[in-house]
Amino acid sequence: MSFMARRLIKQFKNEDYKKNVAHSFLHPNQKINLFRDGKKKYQINQINSGQLVTIDLVKNPTNQIIYFHGGAFTVPMNTDQLEMISKIGTAANSRIRIFDFPLLPKYSAAEIMDFVMAAFNKVTADPLPIFLVADSAGAALAVQLFMKVPTKIKGASLISPWLDMRLDEAEFVEREKSDVMLDLKTLKLIGDQFAAGLPSDWQDVFNPDNLNIGDLQIFYGDNELLTPCNLRFIQALKKSASVMPDVTSFKDGFHDYTLWFKLPETRKTVKEIAAFIKDRHGA
Repeated sequence: MSFMARRLIKQFKNEDYKKNVAHSFLHPNQKINLFRDGKKKYQINQINSGQLVTIDLVKNPTNQIIYFHGGAFTVPMNTDQLEMISKIGTAANSRIRIFDFPLLPKYSAAEIMDFVMAAFNKVTADPLPIFLVADSAGAALAVQLFMKVPTKIKGASLISPWLDMRLDEAEFVEREKSDVMLDLKTLKLIGDQFAAGLPSDWQDVFNPDNLNIGDLQIFYGDNELLTPCNLRFIQALKKSASVMPDVTSFKDGFHDYTLWFKLPETRKTVKEIAAFIKDRHGA
């Protein structure tokens, strides 16, 4: 990890940043809507209590990115996430499709996935090749979509994914000590809420037999609380018959580091995601 990242980690520890993140997850301001006043800049489709937001930042896009934001399924999309996906979309010459999904606790995981599938059906009317980009909790939705319709998606890029809702293993307790972002108790509480409302067709992402999907990138920090489930997912992918994941881990990296745009690690990630998309057939 870069000197700049290490300096940020020290700052996060001094400010007890983890406590602030936990509070935002448990007591989110769900009245926030980045796109409420943006009808002139964005194309917005209201779908199943969520919204599909289309953004064209390039004149002649050669592909489209579906973006799933993080925030523990409770926090609305924020300006940093919008800036991140805008940077990726511009670098990859992409049309951006933000799946601004409904949130816990008002809506269940099943209702969130109903929105995802309805929004995806809308997106497929556009013939441009489809890619997925997701960070943190959004990755759980992205992987489920990829498993449901693998032939319709060219590839996926996951940043600091949260894929295990239970987090029951003892190793997570030890990992929490070095994580400057995530509080285990908070994630387990929200994960239980999410798991309680799963749809009947929710698939186990750690079962190699379910991973008949296409190309996939994963980016994360070695010291993240969620690293053990990232490693389990990577092993499952390697055991599957169809995919060999492209994995990038950063020593001492912290969760969702890509929301800090001056970091060399962020610039590297944006560059690699753009190259991944451009290299895929039809993009």
